[in-house]
Amino acid sequence: MQRKGQTSLSKGAAAPRGDKRTVIFVGHARLPQSLAGRDASPVVSVEVEADMATGTILGATAKGVPSLGAKLVEEVLAGRSLEHGSQEAMDEVRRRYVCPSHKALRTAVANAYDAYHRHRDQGSRSP
Repeated sequence: MQRKGQTSLSKGAAAPRGDKRTVIFVGHARLPQSLAGRDASPVVSVEVEADMATGTILGATAKGVPSLGAKLVEEVLAGRSLEHGSQEAMDEVRRRYVCPSHKALRTAVANAYDAYHRHRDQGSRSP
């Protein structure tokens, strides 16, 4: 029986969490000044853990948004391929997360995808 959050390993499947093939990518975006609390961070962060062999997102978290928004980000991103671009994920967040901070959240998602692509492209240029 597989527990929630674990990936079954079949041929071509993503590496398990904690595997040395995984890398964490972070995207940030600034909240509008009217939404940033006086004692809270004015930044939304999205972290994704990816299997570099497949580009598959193994897990995701979001900070700076309400807890249900963070759960939605995890649900939307987990299992997606970073290779296919961020537009589909951003569209799903826009459709399912109706909040004044949705633009910052979508931007943070896009920035995490961009971080993956920069890292991957740098690796392919290394000797």
